[in-house]
Amino acid sequence: MKTSGRPQAVQNKTDKRQQLIDAARQLFVAMPYAQVSVRQIAREAQVDAALVRYYFTNKAGIFEAMLRETVEPMLAAVQEVLANNAACDIEHLGKVYYQHVIRKAPAMPRMVMRILHDPQEQEPFIIMFRVFSQIIELFRQWMQASMQASMQDAGLLRTDIDPDLARLSFISLTVFPLLAPPVLMQQFGFTPSPERLTELARHNRIILTQGILKPAQETQDE
Repeated sequence: MKTSGRPQAVQNKTDKRQQLIDAARQLFVAMPYAQVSVRQIAREAQVDAALVRYYFTNKAGIFEAMLRETVEPMLAAVQEVLANNAACDIEHLGKVYYQHVIRKAPAMPRMVMRILHDPQEQEPFIIMFRVFSQIIELFRQWMQASMQASMQDAGLLRTDIDPDLARLSFISLTVFPLLAPPVLMQQFGFTPSPERLTELARHNRIILTQGILKPAQETQDE
């Protein structure tokens, strides 16, 4: 009797590669890059260390693959918005970030900040800068297209708001709660549960749209 789906050998290869990615994410987030070894990743993934070389060549390769696959949902969401010339959807982008990136690695923002404070010539900095340069450029295009074209040019952006600072506010509101010391967030009654992150995405949308856009009545009067 034939069974549907991928052959078992292909499935096993896919599973083992994913196990390595998941293990790498867990270790790189928790420990400094220099302290993580290929053998340690393989041991955490419960696979042979030779598979790291087979799939990723070396530690730098699996680190870059882990970064790219972790942020892929964000890239895909922004690319879709740009391709469809969609208007600014701050809440949707926030939900994608929280549900598909942060859910995989809640401490990822801390790892990013840790590495970006390292000397620029070090391997993890070079890799991360290469990966995040693409994300930053896409966000720049999205924010420019959405905030300036659909808001400022249409007369919706408040005249006293700087579009560049509006973009900075979006990044700050989205990322800060995940970078702040946990004890501080506890004092504010915030825990990064899936439900609270969804609420945060909605909250940020309200704060930003009501803070940087003209009131509806003022827009109608014009």
